[in-house]
Amino acid sequence: MLFILLVITQVYSQDEYLCGRGERQSPISITDTFDAKYYKLELRFKDDVLVGQKDNESQSRRYIFTDDPTRQIPEFRMLGHDPHGLMVGYRPREFQLIAPAEHQIYEQNFDLELVIWGDLLNIYKNPNIKGGLSFFFKVIDQNEIIQENQTLITYPQVFNLTEERDQLSINMINLASHLKNHEKYITYRGSITWGNCDEIVDRFLIPQVFPISQDQLDQILAVKQINNPYPLQDIHKRRIVKGSLIIDDETSANYNPIYRFLSLTFIAFLFFLIFALFIKEQREKRRIEQSKKFKSGS
Repeated sequence: MLFILLVITQVYSQDEYLCGRGERQSPISITDTFDAKYYKLELRFKDDVLVGQKDNESQSRRYIFTDDPTRQIPEFRMLGHDPHGLMVGYRPREFQLIAPAEHQIYEQNFDLELVIWGDLLNIYKNPNIKGGLSFFFKVIDQNEIIQENQTLITYPQVFNLTEERDQLSINMINLASHLKNHEKYITYRGSITWGNCDEIVDRFLIPQVFPISQDQLDQILAVKQINNPYPLQDIHKRRIVKGSLIIDDETSANYNPIYRFLSLTFIAFLFFLIFALFIKEQREKRRIEQSKKFKSGS
């Protein structure tokens, strides 16, 4: 009897946590979130551009980042709290484009979703070894804006579409610049949305909408590989949390050589000061010891 109960428990556990047949599938429609003030997600931008190479071996249409995989510290990092409050950190490895977007946020649909997938950094302990970071794009009608404001608005390009068909680059300068005015992110425990859907991952959504023109979207759909959206899944009893978004922008657009020089100079001065105080303390100890020996000898 005990053996049967254990088997049933094991089967239930697998059904619950394997996204292919359980209650952790993605994507979902976000209608309500729990606002956790101490939850934070930090996006560290260092490279101006992240270059992706088309992955011809996988079932999904993904781009693999062509940065050096032997580097221990990635140039772009995602660090923060997962849906259950654990600290996690991911180094991006690949990304994909989905049109129209898979997720819905507060009943709003989007025309394009960019998902950056990252592997868990070794210094963090988490059952989920992969994380997905989603950005959302929506077509804005330029004619309506021109009629209302009599001005033409130009949208910064996030994707470089002048490269070869097998490559796609993300402009991290424009991405970081647009996110600086946004302060929130949403996280939940979900899944990958390709293949057998047999891997549980942490999903991070940036609800800030990126405006894009119809011409830009048409060009992306025409020349780059696009994934079809996976059907919306039931939320069940999952924990969906909203936290604070932190942008650390160290791209060339935000790089100040004078500030960096002064920072390095201050660090060098501080190190020299500490070293000088240490030497002075050691000399004072020797003087006191010699004085004691002299007094005891006399």
